[in-house]
Amino acid sequence: MNNLTSMDECSYHRNEMIRLQGHSFTQFKTIDKLHDLSQIHMNFTFIFIHQHLPDVCIILSDRALESMLKALHMKENHSIFPPHSLTLDDLVGLTAQESGPDLDTLMFIHSIHYLATLKDISLIQQMQPPHLKKLIRKVDNLLCRLSSRVTTHQTDRYHSIF
Repeated sequence: MNNLTSMDECSYHRNEMIRLQGHSFTQFKTIDKLHDLSQIHMNFTFIFIHQHLPDVCIILSDRALESMLKALHMKENHSIFPPHSLTLDDLVGLTAQESGPDLDTLMFIHSIHYLATLKDISLIQQMQPPHLKKLIRKVDNLLCRLSSRVTTHQTDRYHSIF
């Protein structure tokens, strides 16, 4: 009877290990897909900058930031699935520097999100090309910084669109 219990325990631990490896693989693939999605959004942003469609650029930039932040959230919190949305507390933790919360970055992320969700885009459409490029460059730099925390391999990191 004792031998049967040991075999059952061994089987249980083997199944548990397989289940955890499956979660790890699922997590890795989801993080990778979110990271890639961020790059895809920004690649399209680059195209729309030259067509001077600031509202589209801001929406795509917002989506790129959201994807990268969700990937980072999953990695740092060992989540299997991305969160539906990120709370302010989540963003504070994800953007924090060694010296403490990075409020400038936090405000920038919220400003981009605000602009992306505006119903009246007339203000955005008046944006001058140099200002749009400066805004998108700042998003691009932030994505480069966040990407280095999402993936360890240099070749897998987000590549600047500029």
